[in-house]
Amino acid sequence: MAFPDEYKDRIKIINGQLMQSFEVMDNVNLRAAMAHYPAAGGKRLRPLLATMVCEAFGGNADKAIPYGVALEMIHNFTLVHDDVMDEDDTRRGMKTVHHEYGVPEAILAGDAMFARAFEMVLDSDIDDSGVVKLVEILARSVRLLADGQQMDLDFEDRDIVSPEEYLEMIERKTAVLYSAAAQGGAIVGGASEQQQEALFEYGRLIGLGFQIWDDVLDLRSTKETFGKPVLNDIRNGKKTLIIVHAVDTMKSPQKDELLSVLGKKGATEEELMRAKDLLEAVGSIDYASRIASEFVAKAKEELKAVKDDKHRTILVGFADFMLSRKS
Repeated sequence: MAFPDEYKDRIKIINGQLMQSFEVMDNVNLRAAMAHYPAAGGKRLRPLLATMVCEAFGGNADKAIPYGVALEMIHNFTLVHDDVMDEDDTRRGMKTVHHEYGVPEAILAGDAMFARAFEMVLDSDIDDSGVVKLVEILARSVRLLADGQQMDLDFEDRDIVSPEEYLEMIERKTAVLYSAAAQGGAIVGGASEQQQEALFEYGRLIGLGFQIWDDVLDLRSTKETFGKPVLNDIRNGKKTLIIVHAVDTMKSPQKDELLSVLGKKGATEEELMRAKDLLEAVGSIDYASRIASEFVAKAKEELKAVKDDKHRTILVGFADFMLSRKS
């Protein structure tokens, strides 16, 4: 079986603990809003990564699941709030939480998931010093996530964003949960400080590759395959690496034409497709694909810290999956 299908049994366990974690909520409507996205299923890449890294250092994968579920909870909390901010009506082929339950309920659901994540970490079956480290990582991750989301919003109102600024934004908004998953899994598995640092970097780099590839899929995929509206980054004026490269590379009148559509909420399908064609013509989408591949290649170099050949190969496969996925 291909990754991640070979881990379907573990993903089933992760899903079970994730859904069970909502049962502490007394309010039926709030519990349903919290479970709306998780109930639809998913690859559970972040908790899965935490368990795989834990195993790579000789640990018991089950002991990393509560921390992994906490990361998945944080991830879903950010999705709920991001959809409110982006005013998206669908995600992964289903109604967004705020579209189904209302904006107030969506905000409360996100807040409750945020709090529940910390409770999950505190339930981890590891020593107290390890729990403290995991809580520190989780708290730092949430802070950086908020910072990254604000940067993303700020960029929408700016004409020029540098590649360095974009990478800093996605490191905080997306990569942070992958670095947290890998570092946390290493802690639960009993890795040394040096090994923890190497796996943190591995997670950070595959997270960067993941997000840049996501930007590529927004342009080259279909709504059915991608699971959410495509070309939305153009409509919402997102300053992705693709857009940053295009604006820096293009000359008028193509550049002016692209900028006239970027961030245009009422853009027609024809305008969006024309903007995509301009990005293809200037080579910006291929450029982003290449950068994503470079990040993943660098990530795999960090796996020298994993001495076990079998588990190092597994983590190499996880990194490669970041750029082979269609959704």
